[in-house]
Amino acid sequence: MKATFFGKVLDRMDRLDPQSVAPILARLVREKGFLETVFNALEEGVVVLGPERRALWLNRAARELLGLEERFAPGDSIEACLPAEFWRATDADAESDAQRHSLHRHVEVAWPRRRILQVAVTRLAANDPEEGEMLLIARDVTEDHRRAARTVEQERLGAITTLAAGVAHEIGNPLNSLNIHLQLIERETRQPGPCDREKIGRLVRTCADEVHRLDQILHQFLRAVRPTCPALEPCPANDLLKEVLHVLQPELDQKGVLVEREFGRDLPRLLADRGQMKQVFFNLIRNGLQAMTDGGILRIRTELVGDRIAVTVRDAGDGIPPELLQRLFEPYFTTKEEGSGLGLLIVQRVVREHGGLIEVSSEPGRGTTFRILLPIADKRIRLLTVEAPPAPAPEPGRRQAQVEKKRRRRS
Repeated sequence: MKATFFGKVLDRMDRLDPQSVAPILARLVREKGFLETVFNALEEGVVVLGPERRALWLNRAARELLGLEERFAPGDSIEACLPAEFWRATDADAESDAQRHSLHRHVEVAWPRRRILQVAVTRLAANDPEEGEMLLIARDVTEDHRRAARTVEQERLGAITTLAAGVAHEIGNPLNSLNIHLQLIERETRQPGPCDREKIGRLVRTCADEVHRLDQILHQFLRAVRPTCPALEPCPANDLLKEVLHVLQPELDQKGVLVEREFGRDLPRLLADRGQMKQVFFNLIRNGLQAMTDGGILRIRTELVGDRIAVTVRDAGDGIPPELLQRLFEPYFTTKEEGSGLGLLIVQRVVREHGGLIEVSSEPGRGTTFRILLPIADKRIRLLTVEAPPAPAPEPGRRQAQVEKKRRRRS
């Protein structure tokens, strides 16, 4: 008999008189009733299993979760209540790791109704696994799984919504540029006299570039369900900015905005995806353009900062209040009446995917500054040169011998 209180009482039963036994038995009965009341109040099912998976004791919740009928009695096997895969996993874990006394599994049962149970099994005889006694605790986690599935579905739907809105936002930029350039072509063709064919050719080429950009955006949307890494290649930052400014020049002229360029000379090339980086520059410059409703100077600066290229875009608009500055990169947040709130979110995502950083500062009434730091393509690893240690000076006697040897050679 094990060294428990009840075992000790049984071992000394023959030495106890009836008057001493009665209070002990009454105490045991009270404790047994108290424990049964507590365990029957639990929502988790508790089963004590003996050999051959027979239920030595179980509470009310275990009967309900495992679908046991009223005629089920302690001592009956509960093997049929749980899938065979669960018992095989239990046996396999017990054989593979005799030192581990507890395991957890999620099990789907179909009776009395379909539900998912989280089942924990603990071997009670930790020092003697052959006795086979186990404690099984089952908890209904069906609703948890449903909530998790709903959350995942909502996140997927939200991602698709954000993606669709982002694509709509990005399509709007080249469409607006196309509209402006087509108006310029129409105006040029309606003028009396011969047309400026060179000017019309430039406008048509710009329209073709914007159509190509639209095609790229649509392809990125189609590939969004299977995200791909940016196609990195060496790109001159100044050239990319010049291409974007060329496309936006009619809109800049229409708004009365002058661009002050401070492009650094002999800058190393960026390591970037040309299309995505032009998209970043386009969004930043166009945001600055839209912030300057009364015209002004838009300053664009490129420089080398450490081992990164810094691109700064500073507008002369009304600025952003401090309380709104931290929300600029939130989805759907915008300070513009017709904005979608996704342009800066896309900028931040692309910059991060390129291993870059983005900074923003603003002074109400004086404008907003965006600064992005991007890695360069030809970053070289500088190796530390190890200088050879100076040779030790010869000892005085040895030095005199060397001088005498040289003198004999000369003679």
